[in-house]
Amino acid sequence: MTFLDASIYYIRIRTHARFVYLHCIKHFSVKNFLIGILYALVITIVSLLNIVTRLLDEVLFPNYKHIKIKQPVFIISNPRSGTTFLHRLMCLDKEKYVYNLLYHTTFPSITFYRMVQFIYGIDLRIGRPMFKMVEWINKTMFSGWDDIHATGFNKSEEDEGLHMISGISASIGLVTPYLKDFRELYIPDKLDDRARDRIKKYYLATIQRWMYALGSDKLFLSKTVMSSGRLEMLHELFPDVKIIFLIRNPYQAIPSFTSMFAEPWTALYPDVPENSEAYREWGEVGISYYKYFYEQKQHFKKENLITVPYTDLVAQPKETVVKIYQQLKLEMTPQFMERLEKETQKARTYHSKHSYSLEQYGFEKAHIYNELSFIFEEFGFEK
Repeated sequence: MTFLDASIYYIRIRTHARFVYLHCIKHFSVKNFLIGILYALVITIVSLLNIVTRLLDEVLFPNYKHIKIKQPVFIISNPRSGTTFLHRLMCLDKEKYVYNLLYHTTFPSITFYRMVQFIYGIDLRIGRPMFKMVEWINKTMFSGWDDIHATGFNKSEEDEGLHMISGISASIGLVTPYLKDFRELYIPDKLDDRARDRIKKYYLATIQRWMYALGSDKLFLSKTVMSSGRLEMLHELFPDVKIIFLIRNPYQAIPSFTSMFAEPWTALYPDVPENSEAYREWGEVGISYYKYFYEQKQHFKKENLITVPYTDLVAQPKETVVKIYQQLKLEMTPQFMERLEKETQKARTYHSKHSYSLEQYGFEKAHIYNELSFIFEEFGFEK
């Protein structure tokens, strides 16, 4: 979108146009056509609302532009490597961080947040009907992920919704089995310079809005798995950015990643078999993320990047968080330590019901190992 400054809004129209073409023309069926039209309608409505409210930000809250983003902390990884668990543990450090709820990333506007706060105040006085409606929506939309990745519009979440609406995220595959047709979105760092400049401008203005609305005196904390493909842009935007990269055995992470991100397909595209090329394309996304992180990590200073094995986080969550804080030179307060201790005690009783396997999706160990042998060798994963 070129008629607006990128700090107001950025959307890669070709991504959304391709989605509509694939569903309404190339792979036409009545169901695909309806999905394509509904997708276009949702993107259009959300984008128009965001444009209006972000333009209002320019009038009502222009001082957001003066906020400096210092030492933001990004938890990045191949999906299904413990990022949500770590993020929610670090979100307990409320005095230090600003972090997103899911609705923040869908509607990234100070004006929108102020409207929500106003409605919330009224809702409390009349018996919380709006809260109950949001809980119903969460249950309806996200119940299929309860045993995989519990989420909801009012829960802490990564900012991938922002990038999906912008059309620069492989998470578009959540709602289309034609993910292979969007391969340039796996590593957005490799888009052309003009697109990269506009993406960076939009993202910076968005984080400034979040900080203005949620706490400009704090650090920005983000969990953003698909930003494995945006590491270079993050480093260019924030030279002092701190990266926590969680690493998990690809034999475990890739099928788990596939199981989670293809979950909506069970309702939208039940005719697509699990043991198919469409499902295995999620594995190619995962492989590209492992490779790109390995390529980019050399550009970060030691005190600004830590690689954490998934097994360490699961086995010793509190000790792992302490180690992260020490290496990244982040101060730990007694209040945070107390909350961390309580939460990690509860986490020890949790057992995931999420099941998956390489064989379920037809992944071949040999292919994964040949593509990622350097990961297996460096971290001593079972071959």
